[in-house]
Amino acid sequence: MTFAVKVTELKKTYRQGDRVVEALRGVNLEIKNGEFVAIMGASGSGKSTLLHLCAALDRFDSGSIELAGERLQDMSESQLTLFRRRKIGVVFQQFNLIPTLSAYENVALPLQLDGSWKPDSIGRIRELLAMLKIDHRADHRPDALSGGEQQRVAIARALVMEPPVLFADEPTGNLDSASAEQFWSLLDQAVEAFHTTIVMVTHEPTAARHAGRVVVLRDGQVAGEFACSDFEDSGALAAQYQAMAR
Repeated sequence: MTFAVKVTELKKTYRQGDRVVEALRGVNLEIKNGEFVAIMGASGSGKSTLLHLCAALDRFDSGSIELAGERLQDMSESQLTLFRRRKIGVVFQQFNLIPTLSAYENVALPLQLDGSWKPDSIGRIRELLAMLKIDHRADHRPDALSGGEQQRVAIARALVMEPPVLFADEPTGNLDSASAEQFWSLLDQAVEAFHTTIVMVTHEPTAARHAGRVVVLRDGQVAGEFACSDFEDSGALAAQYQAMAR
């Protein structure tokens, strides 16, 4: 079976003064191509650390991460940078758009940095912005956009290179409920069009409800997992999560 993400015995420690913190203590995780997996856990459980390591934003101490068939531990820093740019999309809670660039320019930037600009790139970007219903705001800078509009631009930027895996770190944490619902609807359309695997870190049961599967972390280890389809609503899902997270 081919996995979009395969994590084996992953360990990561941090030093805080004289104290060593074990953020991850032998995590094992397999995510199939096309899956939408939510990773949940209390503060300090290691969920954000796991996402950052899988997205090649940080190095791990030991273990293995295979992403889209490539072993991250075998890559040099320059190889990781190139791999991250071409094979990984990341959507952050804070949007992280460049304030001096328009929405269109923010989305175009990954193509330009990679030297992947082609004659049809303008059309591709416009189509992606239209898919996310933000094309009418393409010439506006981030400070002229609402939070929901900024997050849609961030999705477009993350998908413009057509990465096999999209990582999302609390993607609706700064959105109101109406904007969050629109975000999920548009994200579903976009990732279906690109056949993208989604790995999302969240503490919100309403967000996790959109995933196919929830993986629960506790104290740097996988405490369990469950299928979201087994629960009628986010309240029932939250109860299951809390039982595993204790």
